Amino acid sequence: MTLALNTGPSRGRLFKLFTDLGPYFRKLHSTECSFFFDCLEICIDAEKEPEEREFYGWWLLVTKDEDGCHYQRFDGIYNLAGDWVVESISKNDQQQLDKSFELFLKRLATLIDIETGLKLEALQQVVLTEV
Repeated sequence: MTLALNTGPSRGRLFKLFTDLGPYFRKLHSTECSFFFDCLEICIDAEKEPEEREFYGWWLLVTKDEDGCHYQRFDGIYNLAGDWVVESISKNDQQQLDKSFELFLKRLATLIDIETGLKLEALQQVVLTEV
């Protein structure tokens, strides 16, 4: 009798599941065991042409290992160069970011639990200036 180990869904399956969550998953910034998500929540300069706009938002890095899935969240501005940069955000805007993040995190945690049996847990916040 052969014992098959459950290693969870393949990388391709995880990429498909994460893509189905909506516009948050960034496949090109993800690897076999780390997954990048972001959200352009608040347009800073809506009067400008679309290609000249910057946004406040959050980004999230999820890592998967034998112990489970862990995430790090960052807040800041998505600049014209297409980079995330940590920046302080007003209290009202921060509340909007927190709300959108919490809604997404619940969906992501449920998906990870159902598909892998792993729990999604926060890692301690680190200082990051660009992605």
